Amino acid sequence: MSAPGFLTRVAASAAGGTVTSTIALMLLSAKRTGSPWSGLNCTAHWLKGDKAAEVRTADLTHTATGFLTSAGAIVFWAALYEKALGGGNPSWSRFLSVTAALGPVAVVADYGATPKRFTPGWELVFSRRDMALIYVALVPGMAAGAALVRLCSGSCRESEGSFQKPDRGMS
Repeated sequence: MSAPGFLTRVAASAAGGTVTSTIALMLLSAKRTGSPWSGLNCTAHWLKGDKAAEVRTADLTHTATGFLTSAGAIVFWAALYEKALGGGNPSWSRFLSVTAALGPVAVVADYGATPKRFTPGWELVFSRRDMALIYVALVPGMAAGAALVRLCSGSCRESEGSFQKPDRGMS
């Protein structure tokens, strides 16, 4: 079986990152505001203004916009992540070093290099610690998606220290 293509790898990494970061976002939002939706809704601030963070219920305008915006940003990060991994079969050391850099690079880009209107908007609801936890949740989710797509595609060779299954030949 051949290694998965770039778009397949991006989709898997993005799916993993979206699931884990959304769970973290909703749990922290419920703790911080009493509503699991505030953290998603605040991401709609680019379209609805800062008052989006005050919406405590799920609705199409805020929640769907916030979720789709967040998921779209994660697809962008997944594409950069997969490009940095360098193809279908990165070594374990490359996989771990690129994965370790993912969160800090995303934070600096999202909050240091992006105009305020286009940031995730999490500062409208969350403390810095909460925001860090959401980025921390993103990383293992994206790494799990990246690893699983490689393992499931049959491109994981443990004996060479990279993501390829060992040949088990027929006896």
